[in-house]
Amino acid sequence: MAGLLRFLAQLIVWIAKLTQKLFPNSSTPPQPSYFLTSVLKLIYPGHELKQLECLTDIYFRYGLFQHGGYIYLLDPRMSQSAINKLDKGAVEYLQNSPLSDSFLGSSDRSPETRRAIAAIFRKSNMEANAGKMIQVIERTVEKISRQSTLNVNQISLQMALDIVGHVLFGLELDALGCKQDKLIDAMMTILHRAYALKEISPESSEFKQAEKDLDTMTSQILQSALEVSDDVEKSLARILNDITGFKECKSNMELFLMAGSETTASSIPVFLYLVVNTPGLQKELQEEADEYFSKLRADASIVPPKLESALREMLRAYAIAPYISRRTHEEMKLRDFLIPHDSSLRIFTWGIHRCPELWPQSKTFLPGRFCPGYKSKANTASERGQFWIPFGAGARVCIGQHLAWVELKLALTYFLHYFTFSKVKVTEPLEFCVDWEHAVVHVDKDVVLGVARRR
Repeated sequence: MAGLLRFLAQLIVWIAKLTQKLFPNSSTPPQPSYFLTSVLKLIYPGHELKQLECLTDIYFRYGLFQHGGYIYLLDPRMSQSAINKLDKGAVEYLQNSPLSDSFLGSSDRSPETRRAIAAIFRKSNMEANAGKMIQVIERTVEKISRQSTLNVNQISLQMALDIVGHVLFGLELDALGCKQDKLIDAMMTILHRAYALKEISPESSEFKQAEKDLDTMTSQILQSALEVSDDVEKSLARILNDITGFKECKSNMELFLMAGSETTASSIPVFLYLVVNTPGLQKELQEEADEYFSKLRADASIVPPKLESALREMLRAYAIAPYISRRTHEEMKLRDFLIPHDSSLRIFTWGIHRCPELWPQSKTFLPGRFCPGYKSKANTASERGQFWIPFGAGARVCIGQHLAWVELKLALTYFLHYFTFSKVKVTEPLEFCVDWEHAVVHVDKDVVLGVARRR
């Protein structure tokens, strides 16, 4: 059935592309017909990401298309121009989220707050905090050692949350015990069950209880962080509290607790699934992990090349953030198209990363794609603009990207050094759902793998 659906989708894309060539271009961004969108919904019911991916393949030659009240940008140069020239689309972005009062949801507060805390998130500072990350990762290794079947999503989220607490706030969130579990339950109810899977409504009693629990736990964590940071220069909690006051600081704390842990917690399950599903890759990465294990403990700036290439390829093929939001405040011209004022734009990262016009074998995970010496059409395509943008781009690039990158590099080196992972009966194929409110891609079911300690 899956093969038939892929064939039908490819046929629809081919017919639509052919049809497009029969009509002249106009200055208005193209918009798929009702018939085309209806057919894609029949082929991929409930999978908006797959529908948009098909539309990307159809309209790539235009560089953009309109759909569902948004203009999706596909061309790298057009995308870069929009990123550089326009403000974040904050009118609708996060407006219904508990994070709406954080600096991420406010264009007015964002520049001042970002400048104030930028030094904390520098690459060099994150690498300097590698020792704190390793303490948490070593505890995670001990937890994994006691299991034969591992829920990778669960253990990754616990680890990522502990690293955020330890590195950013000087707190041992692991010591919260059952309170940490309550915090994780609240986060997953809001981000995953409500916004990604849509199992519950933001108006439901479960959601409102999760919001209340998140607010209570964050207040307690912030108060503790302010107490331990009294004598610590440039503490994140202290800086945010001094700039914004306790209430807004708490909203930003919620942002860092959720967004700061979400990238790692979403990436590791996908990566390990791809590792066990790609013949020969795990052994190759384990040999490299054995070689770099001690080196990384001494210097976190060192880069294991095969691991980095595989990570970059994973973030290309399965971008955690599917789009970058922007909004026009006046009429704007992109290539030959006039974009009306007050238009909501989405630089469609997922589509750009998986577009066959830019990447050969674009839908296939090729772990060596980013290794030095790899030659492909992607190398020449890079001259047309920046198109590998898993953490965003421009002035509003993800502030936590270096935290995520160092954490992923260290955690996966440790995991591959100590363990061998395998598929088991309960391992589900990778399928994705999207939290469009917060622009995050999730696996729709937890990744469960077999795990064995290496000798």
